Amino acid sequence: MPSFPSEPDNEALQSIVEALTESGQAVSIYDAEDRLRYANETYRGMFLVGYEGPFTFTDILRYGAANGLGVRIDGGDVEALIARTLPRRRSSRRKSFETDLVDGRWFWIEHTVLPNGWIMTVGTDISALKHNEKTLRQAHEAALLASRTDALTGLPNRRYILELLDEALAARKLSGTGLCAAIIDLDRFKDINDTYGHDAGDAVLRHFAQVCRERLRPGDHIGRIGGEEFLMLLADVRLDEAARLLDGIRAGFPPAILPDQATSRPTAFSVGLTEALPHDGRSSILYRADRALYAAKAEGRNRTRIGLETGTLAPNPVGPLIGDAS
Repeated sequence: MPSFPSEPDNEALQSIVEALTESGQAVSIYDAEDRLRYANETYRGMFLVGYEGPFTFTDILRYGAANGLGVRIDGGDVEALIARTLPRRRSSRRKSFETDLVDGRWFWIEHTVLPNGWIMTVGTDISALKHNEKTLRQAHEAALLASRTDALTGLPNRRYILELLDEALAARKLSGTGLCAAIIDLDRFKDINDTYGHDAGDAVLRHFAQVCRERLRPGDHIGRIGGEEFLMLLADVRLDEAARLLDGIRAGFPPAILPDQATSRPTAFSVGLTEALPHDGRSSILYRADRALYAAKAEGRNRTRIGLETGTLAPNPVGPLIGDAS
């Protein structure tokens, strides 16, 4: 049975180091006083280009920060990095971590503290993996956004705006702040499709969505829940203020330019508005808003009606109703 030496000789050590270098790994060895005793070609290219010493760990970090080499330092404060790193440098025998360099590469570092206090690090380039990770994350985010977005208008789709409603109702129960919901329906939309075609109808929907998006406050939401119907969520408001906000959106609403570029169409809409109550869930608040919308349509369109808890309906409390302009 063959026997093996208990310790590698210098030739064996040199072969190991050369193999690591050929594989693209970055190898460094620091002694117990944190002086660099060995660095292979990959490591030197990362930290030591043009450097003539002194070859201590802290001086190498300072040189890299001043010359655009080595690790990327958040905030650019190399002294703060040194103050954080030195107490942890020998706190455990072995540790692994990833770090990114100024040149955009990422390395996975295997950090080993030897019994005599020397430190060996072996860094493996994981830039391709990080790139793939970023690509996958971006693809996931894009898919998530697409699953939440109405393709025609770019607004939240039915599923997502209803999720936002659920979240807003839950938040309201915790905070006690006001929340109003409005179901909006474009008036005589079928006439647009029948007279000018579905491309014109699509143009009107996109136009309505864009104008509403521009006029909403930060923190408010509007989504398309089907056909020409939209759900608007108004945060931190009571009914009277919500009605004023809707009047502000309605006021001077520009006409939609149809695809032939020669025809414009006034944009009129009916609104059923209601305020969230302590016991409300999705179904109850939408029921009141939908009944109020039905009343607004029945009374001549292009107006806001308010759904109350008692099941009664009230007109817009801010000023007179606007007559049907469609």
